[in-house]
Amino acid sequence: MLTLKNSISYAVRGVNTERLNAILENAGQSVLDVGCGNGTYVLKLADRYNILGVDIQHFETWNAMPHLFSVSDASELKFKDSSFDTVLSFETLEHLPEPKEALREYYRICRKNLILTVPNCDITSGMRQSLMTYYHWVDRTHVNFFDMDTITEAVKEAGFKVVKHYYINQLSLLPLLTEAFNLSGLLGKLVQKILLKRQQRKYYITCLVVAEK
Repeated sequence: MLTLKNSISYAVRGVNTERLNAILENAGQSVLDVGCGNGTYVLKLADRYNILGVDIQHFETWNAMPHLFSVSDASELKFKDSSFDTVLSFETLEHLPEPKEALREYYRICRKNLILTVPNCDITSGMRQSLMTYYHWVDRTHVNFFDMDTITEAVKEAGFKVVKHYYINQLSLLPLLTEAFNLSGLLGKLVQKILLKRQQRKYYITCLVVAEK
């Protein structure tokens, strides 16, 4: 059963460039966006794809093109087998009490492939020592916590073949450093530029997976 997401964040979220590029590079002609929230991607791509969106609750933004949306549970999708070339699932599985059931539904209704993202919950040794974590860990609507290994394994268990997986949405450390060292004014901006150029490790908040049936 699909649990309710944070209604505020999913009502106002916009198009993410990296997710959009993944769609444009990999999606077939017919697409279902599961957990579509306010329907940003459906509305954005309606003139390019035969695309529909479903979510556990209705969003007012759907009213612009109501025929493209419906309320549905991600684990019990009301579509026939192989109904869509591509299934999208962006920031949805972490909210589901039974994500593997949803993945099996994705496999059942798609003909070609799956494009999904989940929050990256891999905590590095440096983060542990600093007693820091990603916001995902304290979001009360999240009941599953994936890293790249666990999400790719879950996708494979559902029957898919993972063809590519990579991280998106780089985390910026500048707000924390600015606060910690009071980096204000021109000197602060100069120090920030130097720190960015010398940064040896990048941190990403999202795992993206493309898999074929």
